[in-house]
Amino acid sequence: MSFQSTFYRSLVTVSLLVILSSCGGGTPGTSGTPDTSHRAIGDIPILDVQLFGEGTEITTAGHHLMELPLGVIELRDGEHTNDSVLVVAVHGYDSRGYEWITGLKNLAGHYGSVFFFRYDWEQCPDEIAENFATEVKRLEKLGKYEKVVIFGHSYGGMVVAYAASGLGKLRADIHVIAAPLSGFPKLLDACGNLSYDVGDKLKYPEWNKSVRLIQHKTVHAQDGAFRDLASDPQKVDLPFYQSHELPPTMDGHRLGHNWSVTWVLDKHVGKPHRL
Repeated sequence: MSFQSTFYRSLVTVSLLVILSSCGGGTPGTSGTPDTSHRAIGDIPILDVQLFGEGTEITTAGHHLMELPLGVIELRDGEHTNDSVLVVAVHGYDSRGYEWITGLKNLAGHYGSVFFFRYDWEQCPDEIAENFATEVKRLEKLGKYEKVVIFGHSYGGMVVAYAASGLGKLRADIHVIAAPLSGFPKLLDACGNLSYDVGDKLKYPEWNKSVRLIQHKTVHAQDGAFRDLASDPQKVDLPFYQSHELPPTMDGHRLGHNWSVTWVLDKHVGKPHRL
């Protein structure tokens, strides 16, 4: 059976799980789209990351990943074993998904509880952040976790930065990757409720000491999402626990906006790339 057929079968299974959980306790809609906004704890779609494939299949896998239902999806690598760390990954605006495939496979192979958060990127980041924080607090109840590790890329980095003040009681390491934390006008023009600090940079709610915000910045001049901007939107005055400058190359190729995800996630699990 081909990778595409297998992935589609998994996609149908995931969709069916959500539909069944919606029929059990959700409010039926008229559009036929499953309602996952009030999903009961434990009724979370599961995807086997071994279906992601390798090489050119990564592009196809990324496409299918971004077709999954909105909300949280659990990613498993073979037999699921819970551990003390909860991991949640958050994609960027108009993501094509391929940038996450290798990193998600490695995360799922390293940790026992890995989730991917899908959201509607036409919403403002503070609105998405409220839903995300609620989802994280629900996930915390699924296991005996000691810590939550969150990865947010690009627009998703803004989302997790806004969510930092509204997470649960667990210690949290929040990694923001190639994120325009100071603001990105074209994306935020319709978001009139956002607060700005000196220099027209976004202002984020303060988080408590149990949260560590870790920034991973790409090289401005070669980041395809930022290089045409006069100033680097990654530059912002926030109380980061750490701030890292990513290298200009990865495995002999340009390390740009999307491949920054692979670099950070793989390095996190002890599988660093060469320059």
